[in-house]
Amino acid sequence: MTSNEKDAGKKLICEPIGYIHSPYEGRSDTPKNGQVYPDREAVLELEPQFIEGMTEIKAGDNLIVLFWFDRSGEVKLTVPFHGDGPMMGLFSTHAPARPNPIGVTTISVTKVVGSNIYFTGADMFDGTPVLDIKSAGHDM
Repeated sequence: MTSNEKDAGKKLICEPIGYIHSPYEGRSDTPKNGQVYPDREAVLELEPQFIEGMTEIKAGDNLIVLFWFDRSGEVKLTVPFHGDGPMMGLFSTHAPARPNPIGVTTISVTKVVGSNIYFTGADMFDGTPVLDIKSAGHDM
């Protein structure tokens, strides 16, 4: 039995652990990456049941955030590089419209207050669901 046969019909279920609060409402004002506006602050608000998981996070930390491109649009397997460059295969780009619309970005924590992680490096729409957070600075 091949792995395709074994996994046929398998569903993957993800639940958001939190949401992004950013100044970006749509494609026209959202940067292509978090380095475009490096000083603009946003907030990652964790759901209450996950607060214990953020006990070691502090200002100055770099975190990898996996999120769901919940408003990404139609998937195309070739896309223009950076939105207006030469056509490239989707998997060679960071284009948001993907078969599984998972985004990843690295953020810099500016402060932590309650269930809120304030950060710079936002490149997500306001209200974007967060799937996971990982340390970008060390292995545990």
